[in-house]
Amino acid sequence: MSISTMPATTTEIAPSDWGTSTELLPHEADNLATIATVAPLWSTRDVPSLLEHYADDIVWRNVAMDEVYDGKEAVKAFLERLFVALPDITLEITLRVPRGKYVTEEYILRGTHLGPMFGLPATGRPVEIKVMSLLELRDGLMKEDHFYFDVATAMRQMGYFPESSAAYKLPGRVALGLVSRVIRRRSR
Repeated sequence: MSISTMPATTTEIAPSDWGTSTELLPHEADNLATIATVAPLWSTRDVPSLLEHYADDIVWRNVAMDEVYDGKEAVKAFLERLFVALPDITLEITLRVPRGKYVTEEYILRGTHLGPMFGLPATGRPVEIKVMSLLELRDGLMKEDHFYFDVATAMRQMGYFPESSAAYKLPGRVALGLVSRVIRRRSR
């Protein structure tokens, strides 16, 4: 399900299956408007325009890769690498939840793996990476972002990991058995 990334025209959250949520506070509505402005910029790959929405002391925590990008220059370098890896990148917001100074988003990044990613050479394969992000905003700018995604699924789509169903077939079980022996020996 896709939702609009345009700012809401009302400060009330849409009713859900369990009832209407509380009205947004003014700063929560402002935070949503900021995030809604940023989301479409991902598909343009316009790094300077993206960086305008980040505080100078922005901290991005890439939890999946155990990396921290501290400051706009580090975020810029990450974005430039990502846009080389996936030059046709698109971003689809699937969920957005504001609360206090935070906005949580679930989104899907899609693109073709045409440049180095995770330190691995391009495979030319399409990838669809589901991401969860917890953003902290301050004064209308993004201050901190903790983002999570499944590296194994992304690497499987890139062709670096076998399909998960391979573990249920004899050759996959044999290969995984050998790998597990090596792991056990190394951990002694």
